[in-house]
Amino acid sequence: RPIGKFQNSRFKLAEMKTKLTVGRDFLDQCIMEQNERALTAEKAAMAKLWCTDIAKEVIDDCVQLHGGYGYMLEYPVAKFYLDVRVDPIHGGTNEIMKEIIGRSLGF
Repeated sequence: RPIGKFQNSRFKLAEMKTKLTVGRDFLDQCIMEQNERALTAEKAAMAKLWCTDIAKEVIDDCVQLHGGYGYMLEYPVAKFYLDVRVDPIHGGTNEIMKEIIGRSLGF
């Protein structure tokens, strides 16, 4: 049966689409602010933290939906999985992003 015929798979795909859409819209807003020189360090840190965390969640779900094939390097999902795993590290770790955001709260 096609994957869309399984309710659990449809629900999981709906969750992934929602997360990606929210992340993309927030990132688009940040890009517009950066173009206007109005993007704050805090908001940039939030975008990096959110988008990399969501990317990890979504690719983990994709691997799960693919089953054993999700780990085989012959399939694109496995390469995406490997690529996404490094995102929270480069460009400033997500822990540093949390520190920037936390400081903006006055702590």
